[in-house]
Amino acid sequence: MPPRRRTRHAAGKGRRTATPGVPAVKTIPSRTKPAHRPTDPSPRKWVAPFGAASIRWVAPIGIGVLVFVGFFLSAIPPGTAQITPGRILSSEQDRMANLQEQLINRLRAVDDDQQAFIKFIVKQVETGKLDVKLIVAVERYALKRNRSLPFPYFERAIRYLAEKRGLTVPSVRQFATTRSSTP
Repeated sequence: MPPRRRTRHAAGKGRRTATPGVPAVKTIPSRTKPAHRPTDPSPRKWVAPFGAASIRWVAPIGIGVLVFVGFFLSAIPPGTAQITPGRILSSEQDRMANLQEQLINRLRAVDDDQQAFIKFIVKQVETGKLDVKLIVAVERYALKRNRSLPFPYFERAIRYLAEKRGLTVPSVRQFATTRSSTP
């Protein structure tokens, strides 16, 4: 009897050789052909990731979170969206905000000295010393730099560009010191 060849078994996957006079021996499966895997005709059913027992806690936890957020939001005082006083608009007037209102609202100029600075810039635009496109471009630049507090970036950029054009723009601090102290 010829000696048996040692073969590797791939978890029972292999072909049996049938040679006359030699007993059948398992051989290594071919690497070129993929192993036969029967397809499962029935679709798999969805199973809850934590089991059915944990699903019953979803609703009470969700309601608890909503109640907590409701109490938290009710403690915050309501704010106003517009800083400048509202105008009475008639059908004859333009319904768009003018440059001063737009700058005050979008740059969040809440102090009187900041609003006085913006009024000064608008007067410079009206006299023709500064261009409207320049002011709007600097406003967009300031909003891009810091969305929550854009005014300092606006002031710095306007003062720099005005100096390049030969125009002196005072700082906001000077508007604060020269402001009248009437109540």
